[in-house]
Amino acid sequence: MEEIAGGGSPPAMEEEERYVEVASRFYRVKPGAGGGGGGRRLHFLESCFLCKSSIAGDRDIFMYRGDAAFCSDDCRQEQMDMDEALQAVARRHRLRSSAAPASAEAAAAAPARSPMMHRRPTIANFAARTPVAATS
Repeated sequence: MEEIAGGGSPPAMEEEERYVEVASRFYRVKPGAGGGGGGRRLHFLESCFLCKSSIAGDRDIFMYRGDAAFCSDDCRQEQMDMDEALQAVARRHRLRSSAAPASAEAAAAAPARSPMMHRRPTIANFAARTPVAATS
């Protein structure tokens, strides 16, 4: 994505970027395009949710939250750690946003920030149908 003078990006571009990040978590195979083996659709248990490596039929599948398959315990643990960190950030953000600002002037003088983190969404976001937690 191009960098815009002033160090920020317009809100429309941030929205587009988040959509691209979410959309990149899933596979889309068009019939006759090759990648799916003759029009066969990919099943969510055929590839690792985190690293996208193929999960062979004779290998163990490590599940998390019922709908995400992982190729190894390490990939699953990494996703669990990311979800835990995301929940901690969201908790801190809720606590900070619930506290009233000291004065209206202090709130007006604060620099404007993007309300969204630039990171991959997690299973928790999909399950709760919530956007990625705001930065603190």
